[in-house]
Amino acid sequence: MDPRLFAFLAVARTGQLTQASKRLNLAASSVSAQIAALERDLGATLFVRGSRGMDLTSSGVALLQAAEEMEALWNKTVRDVRAEQEGAARVGIAASHTAAELFLPQPLGRFRDKWPETRIHLIMTNSQDVIERVADGTVDVGIIEGAGTRGALSSERLWTDELVLIMSHRHPWARRTAIEASELAALDWILREEGSGTRRVFERALERAGFSVHALNVMMQLSSLRSIIAMVANNVGVSVVSRSVLDAEEVRVSGVVSMPVDGLDLHRTLEVVTSGKDLSLRAAQLVEQLRLDVAIRHKRE
Repeated sequence: MDPRLFAFLAVARTGQLTQASKRLNLAASSVSAQIAALERDLGATLFVRGSRGMDLTSSGVALLQAAEEMEALWNKTVRDVRAEQEGAARVGIAASHTAAELFLPQPLGRFRDKWPETRIHLIMTNSQDVIERVADGTVDVGIIEGAGTRGALSSERLWTDELVLIMSHRHPWARRTAIEASELAALDWILREEGSGTRRVFERALERAGFSVHALNVMMQLSSLRSIIAMVANNVGVSVVSRSVLDAEEVRVSGVVSMPVDGLDLHRTLEVVTSGKDLSLRAAQLVEQLRLDVAIRHKRE
């Protein structure tokens, strides 16, 4: 970045040569000379000089916006380069339970193979909390379960998934080939807690079919996928989980059967969510790795 732009920004922000020179630790004459040289090169007057200080001209206002953008990019680049050199690059991720357990292990493993010095801080929580953490800057990247874009956040669809009804193989209905949506109220349910992406997808599917989760006999609300599966396997109740759970090597599923629900669309997407601002170098590389994982999965299908 042209050092004269730093002088220009300091004067524009303070409105005084003396204050700008103190901020830059330079002589006021040096700062004045840099501004004059910049004006000559641009062929434009940037400041109106008066007894009360220095005010921006219309050309100065136009340069100020561009200079601030260049300054922000420069500062971000400096931070990224320093982090790279110091081996202190860090990426903060918040992900829903389903995403963390079923979709993230492989792409994070590939990411670590490429950037072994990068520290990954992963928080596993429900989708609503993921959104809040991305919005307040606690994490760089969030993975949620198809809840759509909100506020100033940016989202991108990655993986596709489908929820399935699961029940114990000892359940009286376990030998059936399908269940009607209208029969769901006759079952005892174990659901994810409110705020989870899985819960929201299920509730919205019920609403589209003309039903409500409030009509169900919900016996338990649990935040742990493994706990839900264990309860279902022991015939405590039924639940809905990702179809990927049944095929995942990372999660051991036994003693349960899956059952299609006629009249209920349980398809969903998993999305990457960011603040919409410039990502750090490593966070951007992580998002690209997630995209590559999607391409790998599509090739396998």
